[in-house]
Amino acid sequence: MTESTVNQNFDIFSLVLLRDHLLPELLQDDQSEITYWAGKSIANEFQLTGANEIQNFFMSAGFGYLSNTSQKSFEQKWLLNGPVVDERLLKHPDASFAFEAGFLAQEIQQLTNCGAEAQWEAGKNSVTITVITEESIEMPD
Repeated sequence: MTESTVNQNFDIFSLVLLRDHLLPELLQDDQSEITYWAGKSIANEFQLTGANEIQNFFMSAGFGYLSNTSQKSFEQKWLLNGPVVDERLLKHPDASFAFEAGFLAQEIQQLTNCGAEAQWEAGKNSVTITVITEESIEMPD
């Protein structure tokens, strides 16, 4: 096992411990709503310039690999996957990805100057985040 593998495993363990054990215990039934708005609030601190920067941020922050899978005028679908998503869903099939959804919605809102909200749905090995905007938008790269 290489040092980077050990660090990645430790980082995933830390994230799972905080996101899927501590937060549900503290926030109880309000977890998804609070973490969604926390994601939107944190996104206000980062002025990312396009889809590529958002995707890089998601990887750097340990959220997982993010890719835009469909773009319609008022709706975008994004796929979130990778080792951290696999681990979270394996250990906690009901894991919340509301923070990531809120963060993505706010970044898109900041980029396009158009109101945006998001929903997420977990699959077996991935999460689909659907962002709905108030107006037709075109995402910058």
